[in-house]
Amino acid sequence: MRSFQRFAWPILAVAVVLAAVSVYYTVTHLSIRTSRNDLVASDQRLVQQSEKIDRAFGGRDGMVVVVENGHPKRAIKFANDLAAELRRYPDHFPELFYHIDPERLKRSALLYLDLPDLDKIKDGLLNQQDLLSGLAADPSLTTFYGLVNDRIARAMIGEVFTGFLADQEKPDLPDLSLLNASLRGLSASLEGRQFQESLFSGFFPKELNDLEGAGYFFTDNDKFLLFLVTPKGDGYASRTQDLALLRKTVDQVKARYPGLEAGVTGPDALEADEMSSSMKDITLATWLSLVGQLGLLILFLRSLRRTLVEGVVLVIGLCWTFGLVSLVVGHLNLLSLIFAPLVLGLTIDYGIHWFCRLEEEERTAGQGSVTALTCTFQRETRGIVYAGLATTVSFVPLAFVGFKGLAELGLILAMGILVMLAATLILVPALVIVTGKYAAGEGAEACAPQPKPFLQLAWRRPGLLAALGVAIVALGGVSLHAVKFDLNPLHLQNPNTESVVWEYKLIEDSKYSTSYGALATSSLQELKARTEALKRLPTVSHVESVLSFLPQEVEAKRLLLTEMQPVLNAVNIPRAPVGPVEPQALAGVLSRINFKVAEAAKNLGPDQAATRKQVEETNRLINQIIPRLSTGDPNAANRLDEYSRKFFSDLRDTWALFRGYVDSGLTVPPPTLEDLPQPVRERFVSKEGAYLIRVFPSDDTWNFGPLKKFVQNLWSVDPNAVGDPVLLYTFTLGFRNSILWAAGMALLAVAVMLVLLFRSLKMALLALIPLVVGTGLTINLMWLLNLPFNQANVLFVPLILGEAIEFGIVILARWRVEESARAITLPASTAKGVALAALTTAVGFGSLMVSGHQGTFSLGLLATVGSLSGLLASLSILPAFLRLVENTRSRQPAFQPYFSLGWWLSAAIRKKAHEKAALDLDR
Repeated sequence: MRSFQRFAWPILAVAVVLAAVSVYYTVTHLSIRTSRNDLVASDQRLVQQSEKIDRAFGGRDGMVVVVENGHPKRAIKFANDLAAELRRYPDHFPELFYHIDPERLKRSALLYLDLPDLDKIKDGLLNQQDLLSGLAADPSLTTFYGLVNDRIARAMIGEVFTGFLADQEKPDLPDLSLLNASLRGLSASLEGRQFQESLFSGFFPKELNDLEGAGYFFTDNDKFLLFLVTPKGDGYASRTQDLALLRKTVDQVKARYPGLEAGVTGPDALEADEMSSSMKDITLATWLSLVGQLGLLILFLRSLRRTLVEGVVLVIGLCWTFGLVSLVVGHLNLLSLIFAPLVLGLTIDYGIHWFCRLEEEERTAGQGSVTALTCTFQRETRGIVYAGLATTVSFVPLAFVGFKGLAELGLILAMGILVMLAATLILVPALVIVTGKYAAGEGAEACAPQPKPFLQLAWRRPGLLAALGVAIVALGGVSLHAVKFDLNPLHLQNPNTESVVWEYKLIEDSKYSTSYGALATSSLQELKARTEALKRLPTVSHVESVLSFLPQEVEAKRLLLTEMQPVLNAVNIPRAPVGPVEPQALAGVLSRINFKVAEAAKNLGPDQAATRKQVEETNRLINQIIPRLSTGDPNAANRLDEYSRKFFSDLRDTWALFRGYVDSGLTVPPPTLEDLPQPVRERFVSKEGAYLIRVFPSDDTWNFGPLKKFVQNLWSVDPNAVGDPVLLYTFTLGFRNSILWAAGMALLAVAVMLVLLFRSLKMALLALIPLVVGTGLTINLMWLLNLPFNQANVLFVPLILGEAIEFGIVILARWRVEESARAITLPASTAKGVALAALTTAVGFGSLMVSGHQGTFSLGLLATVGSLSGLLASLSILPAFLRLVENTRSRQPAFQPYFSLGWWLSAAIRKKAHEKAALDLDR
């Protein structure tokens, strides 16, 4: 200690200079890598393949504007207005992809349909030939509804009516979509309202209507319109700015469309929102943590000066750590970014234990006594060093896992703990000497510890507490099966974040995902084979490639179109009806339809809810129409005639359009790759001639079960398949396996180290009691709180385990070497240090529970629960076991038989030593 008195200022000067150099080196050399690819080994085949595909086809469509499709025309107008606004910012949004001009593709519209769908259209057309012919011969509304009535009558005995060209499942009662569409138009016209819906849109399948709708990107169920945006920014900061500008523009355009809902999601938006949300929350939590920890230190240490000393040591030590990390590793990744709070949370305990022991020694030797400092340094250093080494060893296995992100985190934590341990043992005594008035005192040999017992406990029934500890561990083993490992990264995010809200909407309401698997092929033949194989997979929703924009099986489809031509040529729909409609006659036909439909509805089963809903609409509309036809109102007659003209005009236009599609499908050459729009070619064909395949999952691949099946199915077709789901699966699996392996190896390594340090298996097992019991209690509480492990909070499990090991070592190191400590089992100063260390962790990381980010919240909750569990185990269960051990030792007989080989060897060594000492004395 005299050396510290003599060299205190030089030590501090060197420390500050080294800290300044470390800060400078960190600022100039330390980089931050935010890509998830940097978390896995850089030489992994999948990462290289993913980077290769990104270079070939470009990282596009990172942000997705999702428009809720209340009405298609309104959603399309919104998309066009949004595109016009975003084109004002080419430096932020160089590429927009929301629309394909279908003019060159419309001529081959029917050739784009799947062969079975086109066959159904042909069958529907041939089956409705008599109805079409009858309507062409007598074009009137009364004739139309009369023919519908006849078809319903035949359907009730087995015939099916599905509309002229409708593609629907055929129930016992015919599909009433076409009938109801015409009735809605008729009802609106009789009421004097404009009816915007096309009466015969149901003639065409959805895919054909989509081309007619000008090539905008709607989800399969038409629930959402998708607007794909490629931001120019590559890093977190620039992408955050791009995202803010995009959302601002969306809100500005949305203000022109009252009631329209739209939001931004996509991989880049999710990542930027997660980083922004967590950083904002962590900033608030940091201040709360700082205030809480300072308050605890001042309260327990009853000294602002010593609290500031501890703070200065932590800051200097952290600067050294950053400098060493910059020198050895050179960068931080998404996982190692959190190393600073982890290191601080673990190493703040070393100074706490030192100061708590100093208080005890000062009560004996007096304030300002160098003897108190000397005794504290000599008697407490061993426990602190042992605890630091054990914690370091617990992180070393992470450095050897195959998961690059965790390996770097393990290496950084191991280095950081050793640096902070050295800073504590060197700087705390120096700063205490510099900031206090210490006079020379007696040597350490005059120091006689006089500890006070913790809470004056007598520990008379330690067996009950020991049994309770065993029960907690056993129950924890049972609870472990009920605590899940939630591998869904979407569950980590703030559920109120815009990108998360809209991602969930897409998944739940349309089964669409913004992430997809990616494959590359070198030829069109291979592209076709892979596409067909992928479409057959049960976990695949749909497949996108350049083939999605080119018609397939053209010759087979043209054969079907040829079979349709006779009907199309034989039927000529007039543009106008033959004369005015007779309201009473029409009312009579509608009454018969109403009666037949109502009778048929009586036989509907519970599995025909959709048909029942159609029947209810049919009955409601007819019951509204018939009274208006029966009043004799001249306005009603005029409106009826006007609707009749619109009906046949719409029918003729639809018929002519369909006939044109059939004729062009037979005569016009099908589109080729050169006919496709440039944005399509750029996305799916590389400059080197490779072809990209995007594979979309049919289930929610944010959950690990569906994700695993999807990726394994992809790899069954192409082992080189990559994409966000594949990288997520690789990351998740590697992360989980690495954590489990590192945890097992860490426990083994710590146990071996404790045996070597204490030179006793029994002492090593006693030191592990806070870890084992604290872990059991933590798992029990996680089960009660419904708190799963996840990719965020599992990173702080080492903090909890390391702290529990530290508590056991600090308590046991003193109990083993000091008779006075064994007499009272647990000295108050040691218990105070353990309690303060646990509470600073609980307060420091518990402040993270203010975060709306679910991963950060769960991290704070687990750290709090784990720290308090380790505290309870250390201050109750471990002392109970120590008392049992002490009681066993005190009951051992005074005379022990000399049967032990170890005893004879020890006696022989002592005898030789005494003989040598006597000989030396004689000389």
